[in-house]
Amino acid sequence: MLKRVAAYIGRHDWFAVGIEVLVVMIGLLLAFQLDRWRGGISERQQEQTYINGLIANVEADVPNIEYAIALQSLRLELIDLLMNVALDPAAVPEEPVMFLAAVNQAAYTYTPVLTSHTFENLRSTGDLRLILDESVKNAMFDYYGFDESQRQFRPVQLDIEFRYFELAAGVLSHEQEVFIQDNWRILIPDEIETAKASQSEIGDIFAAAKRLHERPQLVAWLPYVRGLQLEQIAVHGMRLQRAREALETLNNYAQEIQDTN
Repeated sequence: MLKRVAAYIGRHDWFAVGIEVLVVMIGLLLAFQLDRWRGGISERQQEQTYINGLIANVEADVPNIEYAIALQSLRLELIDLLMNVALDPAAVPEEPVMFLAAVNQAAYTYTPVLTSHTFENLRSTGDLRLILDESVKNAMFDYYGFDESQRQFRPVQLDIEFRYFELAAGVLSHEQEVFIQDNWRILIPDEIETAKASQSEIGDIFAAAKRLHERPQLVAWLPYVRGLQLEQIAVHGMRLQRAREALETLNNYAQEIQDTN
């Protein structure tokens, strides 16, 4: 081609030179456009992979958040039991395990760890730009951002927990503490009926109820523990709502991508 162009220039055939240059430019432009097209296909495939990953992550979170709500609801039931017994030791329930678990576990809190692998990968690699739908990005920032914002309250929650266990130390006898630790270390929702039916010999429950009743500082602290459990249930509920909204947004966009392809 260079020889032809040189020959055209030697003959001062500028029209032919212009044609050769135009052919080269068109070839380069077509090659550039082809590369861009191939790159676009690759990025859209990456986007679809990321969207599927985000869906899988949030779907994995939903049952964990639902479990957290059920668990904190159980602990709210336990603290209500303690508040009734604190006012009247005779109100100690016939299910001894429930009372022992209440003293031992009523102030526990549980926050599920969200699955954020895909979102963290998107942020750390700069691939967040591949997600073209702004509503998807906003939903994910809202979902994970809300969870992050709640961590600032963890020290306050721990203070309430620690203070409760400090005040409750000694309410249960050594025998009762060992029994609940060995058999019901963490009472979970699925075990409620079994726990209520358990009638093992575990010492004088009424004596423990009286010790609770006779501790004014502990009794005064119980409403704070109840407030903590109510707050945890509410926060988990908001976390679950965001998870479901994020899933709806993600699934709608995944369908759009599939329809486009």
